[in-house]
Amino acid sequence: MKEPVVEFKGVTKRFGKVVALDDLTLVINGRVNGLIGPNGAGKTTLINTMMGFTRPNAGTIHVLGYDVDSELNEVKKRIGVLPERPGFPGTFSAEKFLVRVARLRGISKPHKSAREALDVVGLSEAGDRRIRTYSSGMYQRLGLAQAILGEPELIILDEPAANLDPLGRVDVLRIVESYSKEREVRFLLSTHILYDIEKVCDWVGIMDSGRMREQGSVEELIRKYFGLTYSIVVSDPQVFGAELAKTKYVKSVAYRGIAVIVTFKASVDVYEEVIRLAKKVQVRVEDVRPVLGSLDEVLRRVLIPD
Repeated sequence: MKEPVVEFKGVTKRFGKVVALDDLTLVINGRVNGLIGPNGAGKTTLINTMMGFTRPNAGTIHVLGYDVDSELNEVKKRIGVLPERPGFPGTFSAEKFLVRVARLRGISKPHKSAREALDVVGLSEAGDRRIRTYSSGMYQRLGLAQAILGEPELIILDEPAANLDPLGRVDVLRIVESYSKEREVRFLLSTHILYDIEKVCDWVGIMDSGRMREQGSVEELIRKYFGLTYSIVVSDPQVFGAELAKTKYVKSVAYRGIAVIVTFKASVDVYEEVIRLAKKVQVRVEDVRPVLGSLDEVLRRVLIPD
């Protein structure tokens, strides 16, 4: 079994009076992992402490089983990074740039590695062009090529689809998803674009004020926060909704056209209760189905609880 991608135990990081990480303990062990949260939540500090760019005031951090404090060189050998705002020498061709990076990293066969990375991101035919002639989408894919150069075990992407149009974003996400499956490489994405997380991540962590407020798969989080929300279509929604609102196990009742949208407080036999109440107020039940939320709605419920 592979070591967890990241393990934080009691990690605190302060910048003066600002607490960027607050006694953070967590284990990240998915294939493609995502970090979301508002600005100032601690996502960038989490990544910087993982990479040894900044030292925590307390706690321990392990990346791929290695202690960041005492085995940082081993950590650096095994990770690739795409920063939020990568900078590349515009007068270089993409291949020349990647060969230079490969040599600096001590990668054997730098030319072969550079060409393989360009092929993965779909830039093989543009590898001999100067970087300054690249579009924003090509520029971002070059950043991804730099991150995967040498086939690291973990690739960290900070806003990987920033400033890209929808087609460019889909392209980058497709590369991440296929590469992680084919090479068994693990990714950690930090992004504000929640659709990207929903699309490719099998684990997501919601951060706020230096703490991990919620974590799990997208499916688990949506089920947790919306699994007990149902859309119920009845012959008289107002009468039925009013009766629902009187019961102790109902959290909220709303109306959407001819449907009653109800969120239950606890696990109940929804269908049995709907039939019971419908008979009581003499309305006809036409449809009952669960309402699945989105990651955006989960984020709102986590950060702005009722």
